[in-house]
Amino acid sequence: MPFHFTLAPLLRLRESLEKAELQRLRMMAMQVAQVKVEIESLDCEIEAARRQLVEQTATGISGAELNMAALLEASRREQRQRLVAKLDVLEQARRKQQSRYTEVRQQREIVSNLRKRQLSAYQREQARHDQQQVDEFFLIRRGAKSRL
Repeated sequence: MPFHFTLAPLLRLRESLEKAELQRLRMMAMQVAQVKVEIESLDCEIEAARRQLVEQTATGISGAELNMAALLEASRREQRQRLVAKLDVLEQARRKQQSRYTEVRQQREIVSNLRKRQLSAYQREQARHDQQQVDEFFLIRRGAKSRL
């Protein structure tokens, strides 16, 4: 008789849930990484604009250009603050998702470990049964030889 795990549908469900939660976690991690890249890019843009302003100041710059540069820098800083706030929200959501994924994975592992234990018990029982048959055949052959 082949091994049959009675909770196989539950195990498949748990595996499916774990896979879905892992996919969500990966998507959130990608979003976090994307926002971090945007922040780094904006930081580089701010630094480049600052260097350009210093160079222009050394060669001479009008008040209107200086005022425009200040407005652009303020705009970039506000954009950076929005990105940092967005990053904080995404990080919190990612941590919650990590917690959900861990919980679902543990639930799946419980059912998976139960299956492993049942399979091990089944294999031990099969080995015991097989050994019993070998012993019976041996005794039958031995009894048949002694009668001859």
